[in-house]
Parts: sequence; C-alpha cells; structure tokens
Amino acid sequence: MSSTYHSYTSLAASKIFHFPGYFIFLRKDGIIQLQMEDDFHGTIADAKNMVTVMKDISQTKKHPVLVVYGKYNTFEQGVREYIASDEVSGVSKADALVIEGLGLRVLGNAYLKINKPARPSRLFNEVQEALKWLEQFRD
Repeated sequence: MSSTYHSYTSLAASKIFHFPGYFIFLRKDGIIQLQMEDDFHGTIADAKNMVTVMKDISQTKKHPVLVVYGKYNTFEQGVREYIASDEVSGVSKADALVIEGLGLRVLGNAYLKINKPARPSRLFNEVQEALKWLEQFRD
C-alpha cells in the first residue's frame, strides 16, 4: 500500500499536507483522506496534528474521513483513545478505516469495540468498499 502523495494530486481538492509518515487532503468528492506510509509509528503528537490539519481543511464543516493504513503501522499508547474522542468527532462524520494485515486488524477491532468512537466507524479491506460506505455520509 505504500504510495507517494504525488499519486493523489488528481483526486485532491485541497493542498496535500505531507508529514513524515503520512499525508492528508480533501478529495474532490468531499471526503478527507488520511494516507499513512508503510512502517509509520504514530504518536499522540501525530494524532493531534492530523486533527488540526483536518480542522483546517474542513473549514468548520464535518466530512467523512477515509483512513488508509500502510503496512506495519504501529501507534503509541493513548492514540486510540484520542482518535475515538469527541474532539475528532467535531471534524469527522464517519471514519472508514482501510487496513492490511492481521496485526492492524486486531488493533482496529479493539479500537471499535473498546474505544467505541463517537461517530460511525468501520474497518475495510479495500479502498473502494470504504468509499462506497462513506457515500451515505456525504452532503
């Protein structure tokens, strides 16, 4: 799933915000996409930065969010709790999480069952499945 942000320029309606390990942009279809690179280890600081960028992109309007994980992504303790919080719900209408690999699937299921995000959230194997599900949350 490794990719560069340059391959997404035709989908982007906003600037593509690139950071070490991930990038974020508003798609032309009104969905915010968070794309993580392979081997990215997410910290609380990264999670807060992601939310800040999404708030800037959204301009106070909630959008569906597509999160595409790379291979072997890991996250610092506390990241799941923060991402499930009401603060993130102020930006996201719904989250579609595209996950590859058993380790991330276990973490994703724990996130949904234990952290219980404050907005509709679902795991997917494929981006197209996730986009189809997010359609119901678009304006």
